[in-house]
Amino acid sequence: MTGTPPREITRILVIDDERLIRLTLTAKLKQIGYTAAALSSVQEAVDVLNKEGVGSFEAIITDIMKGDMDGFVFRDIVRGLDPAIPIFFMTAMDPEEGGGFLKKILADPNSYYLPKSGKPEVLLRRVQSIVASRGVERFIERQMAESRQTLALAAHVQRSLLPSRAMMTEEAFFTTWWEPKDMVSGDLYEAIQIGPDAYLYVLGDVQGHGISAALAMTAVQSFLKQMTLREGLAGMGPQEVANLLHRFFRETLADVLYMTALICVHRPRRGVVDWISCGAPDLAVLDPETGSRMAVNPEKRGGLPIGMMPGTVYTEAEVVHTPLARTAVCIAHTDGVLELSKDAEGLELMPEAERLEIRDGLILEARLNGSIVAAPYKFMTACREVGYSHFADDVTEVIFGARCALDGIFEATVPIRGHAIDKVAQDIAAWCEGRGWDEAVSTRIQLVFEEKMMNLHDHGFDDRERLREVACVRLRAVRGYAELTVWDCGTPEPGIEVAAGSTDVAFDLANLEFSNHGRGRLMVRDICDGIERQRYGSLNETIYYIPVGVPPPGDTEEQS
Repeated sequence: MTGTPPREITRILVIDDERLIRLTLTAKLKQIGYTAAALSSVQEAVDVLNKEGVGSFEAIITDIMKGDMDGFVFRDIVRGLDPAIPIFFMTAMDPEEGGGFLKKILADPNSYYLPKSGKPEVLLRRVQSIVASRGVERFIERQMAESRQTLALAAHVQRSLLPSRAMMTEEAFFTTWWEPKDMVSGDLYEAIQIGPDAYLYVLGDVQGHGISAALAMTAVQSFLKQMTLREGLAGMGPQEVANLLHRFFRETLADVLYMTALICVHRPRRGVVDWISCGAPDLAVLDPETGSRMAVNPEKRGGLPIGMMPGTVYTEAEVVHTPLARTAVCIAHTDGVLELSKDAEGLELMPEAERLEIRDGLILEARLNGSIVAAPYKFMTACREVGYSHFADDVTEVIFGARCALDGIFEATVPIRGHAIDKVAQDIAAWCEGRGWDEAVSTRIQLVFEEKMMNLHDHGFDDRERLREVACVRLRAVRGYAELTVWDCGTPEPGIEVAAGSTDVAFDLANLEFSNHGRGRLMVRDICDGIERQRYGSLNETIYYIPVGVPPPGDTEEQS
């Protein structure tokens, strides 16, 4: 790309009922490299525009007085096709006469006045100047459209390099919320199981914004993927991972960029997380048993940002060792979370006390009721609902902890693949049997679950997304119902209006429009007494209420 508009044939539409003027204009336009389509009436011009399209011309030159259709009516027709094409009104009328026609001309920002009494060379220079300017504008518009397409591709590449948004294993869980301020982001996160009882979480924020930060983010994310092949990774501490990242920055990104990072090694069986802050906000830890935040770094340990100073070496002395209760929840976030504001300029930031009150309350409740995977999305939605909807920076939050059985709750993550869906359906059946539920109830729950998951499989994600995305499911008993909740980040079902954070339960299903009118969708409607749909940012939450009849003895069925 040379930076200049490509040379194309420039066509001008000329309309005048005087043959001599048409011939003269056509000849003059040809001298400056333009091609003219000269017509004698507005009606002919309308026919040509309908046939060839207004985009076939770079400008229009027309007289004002045109019999049964004047130039201004013609302009209205053209503006319905193209609001920006230059229209030159050439007339012999004096500007002081004619009922204010000059004011009418100038009322449209892309209309211009050409007096017929002027020298043709002067008039054509004006036409040439405006047409050239319009050409540059169109070239810039094309470049911007190409840039948007490039950024959209870059954003897709970035998203594809990130791990799943949430995951549950036998020992641990994590859930994330990642939102670029613009289309691409300098934020990154990685979640890797590095041993039977070791999980590595890396949260990074590359300095700067835009393409440079996004390119660096992509490079670091690729490096982290390669790290999984490194021998001895399971035995590494967070300071050793920081040194590997620092070396990569210094060797690959030179002196251009640096990155703040929070690196955590979580060992759920031992009940400990070792972490190091390299210029990033400290790890936060919530203990649901006490309902409070722990004081995790009173000594203010930490190191410099990754890649900032050439000789930096991260040591054990900078690592924080935090013991964890089994139900504890760890929270890591980038600076963007601290910069939520009510105004686009970022002048009215969200007070820390209000932010922590909302976040901690949501996470503590979510940990106890099995909805932890939705916690970061509900937190951001809550911030927006109280007026803090502007982001001064990219925002990323990672929540992780030990997997622990919750009384009366089944929960799992489900890769959007057929065999994984079947496996979780079998786990649901075993859980229902363990609760003493009737086999018919278990079968209905499985059918609803499988129908929802296959709908996601077929419609919720494209092929590339389906390979790495997961949905999350929770099943519990609530007042005589099996409450089946599915969280996913696919496209909302067509025809279904999803409320943003609404908590009303719609038990009347008579008017629901389903995306698939087959027997499966009708079956779900017949099985469920109610379906609740909500949306938190990019997260869909669908709750199915399936009657279970009289609960077995000892089953409280009263969880909230």
